[in-house]
Amino acid sequence: MDGHAGWGNSLALAAASRDLSGEWQPDGGRILRDDSGQPTGVFIDAAERLVLDAIPAPAEEVEALALERALAEAVRYGLTGVHDAGVSLKQLALYRRFADAGRLPLRIHAMANGDAEALDALCAMGHYRHPSGRLQMRTVKLYIDGALGSRGAALLADYSDEPGNRGLLLTEPAAFEKTLTKAKACDVQVAAHAIGDRGNRMVLDGMQRVLAAEARNQRRWRIEHAQVVSLADIPRFSELGVIASMQPTHATSDMRWAKQRLGDDRLAGAYAWRRLVESGARLALGSDFPVESVDPVLGLHAAAARQDARGWPEGGWLADQKLSVDEALRGFTLDAAYAGFAEAEVGSLAPGKRADFIVLSRDIEAIEPAALLELRVEATYVDGKKVFPTR
Repeated sequence: MDGHAGWGNSLALAAASRDLSGEWQPDGGRILRDDSGQPTGVFIDAAERLVLDAIPAPAEEVEALALERALAEAVRYGLTGVHDAGVSLKQLALYRRFADAGRLPLRIHAMANGDAEALDALCAMGHYRHPSGRLQMRTVKLYIDGALGSRGAALLADYSDEPGNRGLLLTEPAAFEKTLTKAKACDVQVAAHAIGDRGNRMVLDGMQRVLAAEARNQRRWRIEHAQVVSLADIPRFSELGVIASMQPTHATSDMRWAKQRLGDDRLAGAYAWRRLVESGARLALGSDFPVESVDPVLGLHAAAARQDARGWPEGGWLADQKLSVDEALRGFTLDAAYAGFAEAEVGSLAPGKRADFIVLSRDIEAIEPAALLELRVEATYVDGKKVFPTR
């Protein structure tokens, strides 16, 4: 469900690029096998490619239709902009066709998909920005580890519910720092996926070394998720100027089983929004859709209440890490705009900025966190034009 684990049937296993039985494991991935060494059908992180590469690419008209529907869904939920983490040159070309035709109802801050063709294009030609102001690419998305649910997040100590397993590194430190150096030379922002405390430490260590000559990171490099962080590493976000790009609904999605994976002690640095804010770090908040729901109201509620839709648990999960509604709103607006180099244009309503705003069913500053789920988007405007509803 989150891109870090896949489940294949017998036909999928037969279509794999090599024999899946035995004890071998691919770099940065894991094939789950039964006691006889036969694959169960579950593939973690890089192991997924053994089957995914056999799936035919969708036709261009299917991709265009999917994008059209996704854009309509996004503005229906009040999004005026998105940060799309991991875009190929082919996908960027589709975005450009939509932008050229005036079919982008919101702004897209696209990130190149790793150290590949899109990053090479940015290095060769510089930052990309469409004349409409609706599309830009100046960032590269890198993957360091896997996800906590599939036990692929890289941890400093064993998983509490699987002794001997400390997760997966999808990129080794030397290769990561090589790409950081390349991005720095090309003036490309880095957004590094890191979920486990070992993964986050590796990213912070690498960024600190590559940015050593700079007093503070003015490049707005960011860590995507920063989900489980050692308490010793939390102050480093502010010290290095690294943005914590976090998704509040991850806490409410994971709260029923996170303790099983991490134990009590590591929970202190898990989904630790309040500790990061108090350390001086900047939080850019989002949803991580399509892993989570595209609806930002769910994220605002998760940030301020740390409860599910039924009000569980009473008082909120790890309640000392709640954000205020105002802090959460800022994370989804002005600080998210800052993370995309767009705070001079969007993120707040002020003279001279673009008229991107939404109309809500109630005053968001006048309701209690528990009532946030009652909010409904009545209209979405981008550049002063109503993009939802369209009639």
